[in-house]
Amino acid sequence: MYSNSFSVRPLGGVFGADVTGMDLSVPPPPAVSAALSAAVSRYGLLVFRSPRASAQGIAGLMCTFGALQRTLYVDTLRNQSAEEAACARPEECIAMMTDPLASVARSHVALLHAEEAPFGGESIWCSLADAYDGISRPMRAYLDPLEVASSSRAGFPRSLVASHPLTERRHLGIGVSFEGRVLNVPAEEGDLVVRLVQNLLAAPENQIRIPWTQGMVVLWDCRLAQHYPVGGYGAPGWRLRCLSACDAVADPPAAPLRME
Repeated sequence: MYSNSFSVRPLGGVFGADVTGMDLSVPPPPAVSAALSAAVSRYGLLVFRSPRASAQGIAGLMCTFGALQRTLYVDTLRNQSAEEAACARPEECIAMMTDPLASVARSHVALLHAEEAPFGGESIWCSLADAYDGISRPMRAYLDPLEVASSSRAGFPRSLVASHPLTERRHLGIGVSFEGRVLNVPAEEGDLVVRLVQNLLAAPENQIRIPWTQGMVVLWDCRLAQHYPVGGYGAPGWRLRCLSACDAVADPPAAPLRME
């Protein structure tokens, strides 16, 4: 029988929460999935330090967040030929899967499961909501109506500032790696806006740095947080599963990524 007994405790930084007592060895029941969905919308990021986890259980959890799923599996514990590797730089593939502009869907959630992790492996997440909260009211009034166009996702203008569909919390709509332009303003002015956003997201007070341990799972809302791997995931010692899920899609879906 599945145990519904788990707890969620806010982390000490600006966002994120620890989840303890969670069983991800099997797909969680609807009530548990709904509680986790509410928690990740509230905290932006959930850390499961030592859960019982399996590929089946994690896939079942991700179905809560949408039927459109993409998977990337990284294994640097063994040598791979160029033909075997679906992504030579896995951190870049993960960035494409989890970027705030990757989908216009109502829900866009990502998960990393470190089946094995090298000593010293770490990741950083920056909070797009807390970064927005730190902007002065006059500057927010200027930024709120602006739209951006990504140079890599042509044809889909997006809001520079958006509201979370469940909590209505305001957050920045682009990440620190954004490449593109701000629409309907002079280019020089748009460049200043992009640099302001990137500087806010790079500020330590808007980030959380988490060391990886074997078996750890991190789930985050791509609307509220952006992921950055310290040193990348190409070094020896990683066996890592990344999943992203959306409830709808406007962009043509890309083929699933997988490294076995």
